[in-house]
Amino acid sequence: MAKKPTKTRAKALTVSALTPAVIPGTSVVPEAAYRNDHHPIGAGPWKGEPDKFAWTDKATGYPCVVVREYTGEYGAHVGVPPTHSLSGYKAKAVPGEISEGLHRPISSAEPCQRNAPEPVSICHVSARIAHGQRTAALNPQQEDDAWWLGMTFDGPRDLVPAGGKRNLAAERGETYRDAKFAFEQATLLARKLFDWENGLSSDPTLDSGPSGLPRPDKEGSR
Repeated sequence: MAKKPTKTRAKALTVSALTPAVIPGTSVVPEAAYRNDHHPIGAGPWKGEPDKFAWTDKATGYPCVVVREYTGEYGAHVGVPPTHSLSGYKAKAVPGEISEGLHRPISSAEPCQRNAPEPVSICHVSARIAHGQRTAALNPQQEDDAWWLGMTFDGPRDLVPAGGKRNLAAERGETYRDAKFAFEQATLLARKLFDWENGLSSDPTLDSGPSGLPRPDKEGSR
């Protein structure tokens, strides 16, 4: 599962809403963007990057969120609707085909983090924000009901800003996965989830419809 801020961390969180013209390295205008205290300390390629940004993928219609973990690396997440055949599946139960071609396998699967502060939550921002401010109260129908699937870029070859000696990153073959990279991975994941649901599997031995899924292993089931 993705790392979640502790209650103490959440209370201490300092944030500011950003209005970047585009998501860094792309031509896509985010629906919302934030800077918070998960931002890496010191000089680095993360300078000027937001710590959370959200958009809706035009090709699939799925909401996408990139959120920086508390150790400084990004995580990329895509929300699928309740009607999607993978909605409710635990990360380990998501078919391996979905992770093929991604930089990191699916490691996070959960509903909207409604109780987490907006600038660090994995949730559909546009459903919870009005004119750049969090709404005072929301009806249940207004809450994000997507099931969020995603990955974090903290693997053996990934530079985790707060994970050790940064000056040895090149020597160890580590690369910082920036905002553009995270955007591209989220977009790729959205396409793979869309293709799976619509019978466009690249593997002819797998039925991408519900009948071809592994045994249901959803959150809350044992």
